[in-house]
Amino acid sequence: MNEKIFYYLNNFALQNELFDTLVIFIADWLIWWMFFGIIVLFLYKQITINQFLKIIFCSVIIWGISWVTKQLYFSPRPFLELSNVKLLFEHGFNNSMPSGHTVLATSLAMTTYLYNKKAGVAFLLCSVLVGLSRIVVGIHWPLDILIGLLLGVTGILILNKFLNKFDFHFV
Repeated sequence: MNEKIFYYLNNFALQNELFDTLVIFIADWLIWWMFFGIIVLFLYKQITINQFLKIIFCSVIIWGISWVTKQLYFSPRPFLELSNVKLLFEHGFNNSMPSGHTVLATSLAMTTYLYNKKAGVAFLLCSVLVGLSRIVVGIHWPLDILIGLLLGVTGILILNKFLNKFDFHFV
Protein backbone atom coordinates (compact mmCIF):
# COMPACT_ATOMS: atom_id res chain seq x y z
CA MET A 1 0.00 0.00 0.00
CA ASN A 2 2.82 2.42 0.92
CA GLU A 3 4.52 1.67 -2.41
CA LYS A 4 1.29 2.00 -4.42
CA ILE A 5 0.46 5.39 -2.93
CA PHE A 6 4.06 6.50 -3.44
CA TYR A 7 4.02 5.59 -7.14
CA TYR A 8 0.59 7.17 -7.61
CA LEU A 9 1.75 10.53 -6.22
CA ASN A 10 5.27 10.37 -7.66
CA ASN A 11 3.81 9.80 -11.13
CA PHE A 12 2.57 13.42 -11.10
CA ALA A 13 6.24 14.47 -11.35
CA LEU A 14 7.85 15.25 -14.70
CA GLN A 15 4.50 15.79 -16.44
CA ASN A 16 4.50 19.58 -16.42
CA GLU A 17 7.40 21.95 -15.81
CA LEU A 18 5.28 24.56 -14.00
CA PHE A 19 3.77 21.89 -11.72
CA ASP A 20 7.23 20.47 -10.96
CA THR A 21 8.53 23.94 -10.08
CA LEU A 22 5.56 24.52 -7.77
CA VAL A 23 5.99 21.12 -6.08
CA ILE A 24 9.71 21.71 -5.55
CA PHE A 25 8.92 25.13 -4.03
CA ILE A 26 6.35 23.56 -1.68
CA ALA A 27 8.68 20.68 -0.74
CA ASP A 28 11.67 22.88 0.06
CA TRP A 29 10.50 26.44 0.68
CA LEU A 30 6.91 26.56 1.95
CA ILE A 31 8.03 25.78 5.49
CA TRP A 32 10.16 28.97 5.47
CA TRP A 33 7.13 30.97 4.34
CA MET A 34 5.27 29.48 7.32
CA PHE A 35 7.98 30.85 9.63
CA PHE A 36 7.62 34.20 7.87
CA GLY A 37 3.84 33.98 8.40
CA ILE A 38 4.35 33.52 12.13
CA ILE A 39 6.55 36.62 12.20
CA VAL A 40 3.81 38.53 10.33
CA LEU A 41 1.21 37.32 12.87
CA PHE A 42 3.40 38.71 15.64
CA LEU A 43 4.15 42.00 13.89
CA TYR A 44 0.42 42.55 13.23
CA LYS A 45 -0.35 41.70 16.86
CA GLN A 46 -2.34 38.57 16.02
CA ILE A 47 -0.20 36.67 18.55
CA THR A 48 1.76 37.86 21.57
CA ILE A 49 5.52 37.68 22.03
CA ASN A 50 5.03 34.80 24.46
CA GLN A 51 2.87 32.92 21.93
CA PHE A 52 5.39 33.63 19.16
CA LEU A 53 8.24 32.23 21.26
CA LYS A 54 6.15 29.23 22.32
CA ILE A 55 5.31 28.42 18.67
CA ILE A 56 9.00 28.41 17.75
CA PHE A 57 10.15 26.63 20.95
CA CYS A 58 7.54 23.84 20.80
CA SER A 59 8.04 23.26 17.09
CA VAL A 60 11.81 22.96 17.46
CA ILE A 61 11.39 20.56 20.42
CA ILE A 62 9.06 18.27 18.46
CA TRP A 63 11.30 18.46 15.38
CA GLY A 64 14.23 17.53 17.67
CA ILE A 65 12.32 14.48 18.90
CA SER A 66 11.75 13.43 15.29
CA TRP A 67 15.47 13.87 14.57
CA VAL A 68 16.32 11.60 17.53
CA THR A 69 13.91 8.94 16.26
CA LYS A 70 15.66 9.08 12.88
CA GLN A 71 18.91 8.19 14.64
CA LEU A 72 17.36 5.12 16.28
CA TYR A 73 15.68 3.53 13.26
CA PHE A 74 16.82 3.61 9.64
CA SER A 75 14.29 3.62 6.82
CA PRO A 76 15.74 3.97 3.31
CA ARG A 77 14.33 6.64 1.03
CA PRO A 78 12.09 5.52 -1.85
CA PHE A 79 14.62 6.42 -4.55
CA LEU A 80 17.05 3.96 -2.93
CA GLU A 81 14.53 1.13 -2.75
CA LEU A 82 12.47 1.43 -5.91
CA SER A 83 13.13 1.63 -9.60
CA ASN A 84 11.58 4.27 -11.86
CA VAL A 85 11.33 6.93 -9.14
CA LYS A 86 10.90 10.39 -10.63
CA LEU A 87 13.33 12.35 -8.45
CA LEU A 88 12.85 16.10 -8.90
CA PHE A 89 15.97 17.11 -6.97
CA GLU A 90 19.02 15.52 -5.42
CA HIS A 91 18.68 14.48 -1.80
CA GLY A 92 20.95 12.83 0.73
CA PHE A 93 20.74 9.13 1.53
CA ASN A 94 19.90 9.76 5.19
CA ASN A 95 16.92 8.32 7.02
CA SER A 96 13.46 8.79 5.57
CA MET A 97 11.24 8.16 8.62
CA PRO A 98 9.65 10.43 9.78
CA SER A 99 9.66 13.38 7.41
CA GLY A 100 11.37 16.15 9.37
CA HIS A 101 9.89 18.82 7.10
CA THR A 102 6.39 17.46 7.72
CA VAL A 103 6.97 17.23 11.48
CA LEU A 104 8.23 20.81 11.66
CA ALA A 105 5.50 22.22 9.41
CA THR A 106 2.78 20.38 11.35
CA SER A 107 4.24 21.46 14.68
CA LEU A 108 4.27 25.08 13.55
CA ALA A 109 0.69 24.72 12.33
CA MET A 110 -0.64 23.05 15.46
CA THR A 111 0.98 25.50 17.86
CA THR A 112 -0.21 28.42 15.75
CA TYR A 113 -3.72 26.92 15.76
CA LEU A 114 -3.75 27.07 19.57
CA TYR A 115 -3.48 30.87 19.38
CA ASN A 116 -4.93 31.84 16.02
CA LYS A 117 -7.44 29.38 14.56
CA LYS A 118 -7.62 30.93 11.07
CA ALA A 119 -3.86 31.03 10.56
CA GLY A 120 -3.54 27.60 12.17
CA VAL A 121 -5.96 26.02 9.68
CA ALA A 122 -4.10 27.67 6.77
CA PHE A 123 -0.80 26.38 8.18
CA LEU A 124 -2.24 22.89 8.64
CA LEU A 125 -3.15 22.90 4.96
CA CYS A 126 0.41 24.03 4.21
CA SER A 127 1.85 21.19 6.30
CA VAL A 128 -0.23 18.62 4.37
CA LEU A 129 1.00 20.18 1.11
CA VAL A 130 4.60 20.02 2.34
CA GLY A 131 4.17 16.32 3.14
CA LEU A 132 2.46 15.42 -0.13
CA SER A 133 5.00 17.37 -2.16
CA ARG A 134 7.85 15.42 -0.57
CA ILE A 135 6.26 12.23 -1.91
CA VAL A 136 5.73 13.74 -5.36
CA VAL A 137 9.39 14.83 -5.60
CA GLY A 138 10.41 11.25 -4.74
CA ILE A 139 12.17 11.61 -1.38
CA HIS A 140 9.59 10.31 1.13
CA TRP A 141 7.21 7.43 1.55
CA PRO A 142 3.55 8.12 2.39
CA LEU A 143 4.10 6.46 5.77
CA ASP A 144 6.94 8.92 6.53
CA ILE A 145 4.47 11.75 5.94
CA LEU A 146 1.67 10.17 7.97
CA ILE A 147 4.02 9.58 10.92
CA GLY A 148 5.31 13.16 10.54
CA LEU A 149 1.77 14.56 10.65
CA LEU A 150 0.85 12.42 13.67
CA LEU A 151 4.06 13.29 15.53
CA GLY A 152 3.55 16.99 14.83
CA VAL A 153 -0.06 17.02 16.02
CA THR A 154 0.21 14.72 19.05
CA GLY A 155 3.63 16.03 20.05
CA ILE A 156 2.39 19.61 20.19
CA LEU A 157 -0.80 18.70 22.06
CA ILE A 158 1.16 16.75 24.68
CA LEU A 159 3.92 19.36 25.00
CA ASN A 160 1.41 22.20 25.22
CA LYS A 161 -0.54 20.39 27.94
CA PHE A 162 2.71 19.82 29.87
CA LEU A 163 3.79 23.47 29.55
CA ASN A 164 0.35 24.74 30.56
CA LYS A 165 0.35 22.46 33.61
CA PHE A 166 3.43 24.27 34.85
CA ASP A 167 2.18 27.67 33.65
CA PHE A 168 5.28 28.04 31.47
CA HIS A 169 5.92 31.52 30.02
CA PHE A 170 8.89 32.98 28.18
CA VAL A 171 8.26 36.58 29.24
